[in-house]
Amino acid sequence: MARRVVVGVVEATNERGVKLGGTWHNYSSFAQNGQIDRSVKPGDTAELELTNTGWIHKLQVVQRAGSQQDGQAAPQASSALGARQLDASQYARLRALELASPVALQYSDSVERYMEVLSAVANWLVRYIEEGDPLG
Repeated sequence: MARRVVVGVVEATNERGVKLGGTWHNYSSFAQNGQIDRSVKPGDTAELELTNTGWIHKLQVVQRAGSQQDGQAAPQASSALGARQLDASQYARLRALELASPVALQYSDSVERYMEVLSAVANWLVRYIEEGDPLG
């Protein structure tokens, strides 16, 4: 049976598995005792051995969060709290792109046309958000 090894920083945990690299991996019920270190916490670097169907057969913590080999403090795991704060203009532009994308997709038949429509609709939405309704 082919196995796959995945190494990365644990993003989240629950009683059924761990989230690593944006994907949830569940513990195998067939893993033998001691093969899965269930003390793993978010921020830990872990090595997962997955079955060919994606179940965690073996989990080993490579490095605990908050510790580092050379004695220096480990960098904090990325989180929403550590995200850069956006000013009103940046937020308006991101929100405009989010709203414009499905509209542009509906009215485009190629990548070039999609980008043109997306740009036009997003620019209009930014002006609408920042300056208010032009129709009153």
